[in-house]
Amino acid sequence: MSGGDRSNSQKGSAAGPPDSVKMGRRYKVYAAETGVTYRYFFDARYQVVRPEGQGSGSDFVFVVTADQQTPFVLRIFFSDRALAAWHAAHQQALGPNEQYAAVKMRLFRAFDEEERLRESALALIVDETNIEDLLAPLEIA
Repeated sequence: MSGGDRSNSQKGSAAGPPDSVKMGRRYKVYAAETGVTYRYFFDARYQVVRPEGQGSGSDFVFVVTADQQTPFVLRIFFSDRALAAWHAAHQQALGPNEQYAAVKMRLFRAFDEEERLRESALALIVDETNIEDLLAPLEIA
């Protein structure tokens, strides 16, 4: 078989593993400025309407452990107001990858600044007040 033609030997592999195969979660590690070492993975994204007056948006759900303790769920709310503010300021929409990048930057900020992160589980937000600041280091605009 030539090096460039593998289509016959790997037929069907381009679609990925069968649905019956579940992939394990890959934890990532973050050493925070607080001295805590976090391990985390992204679990899911849900469209929600927050009843606290925050309106509609998406909850990005992460599973987090701090210094090898019991895992906990951390939700970061990405407000639709953040999307509107970004679009108004830059005349371009934020795609899913940029939204995830803003959420990750908010996650890292929480790791670095929040000493009692487990108690902040629903207080982490990306909205019109912080979207510019969160994405500035990534030079997306």
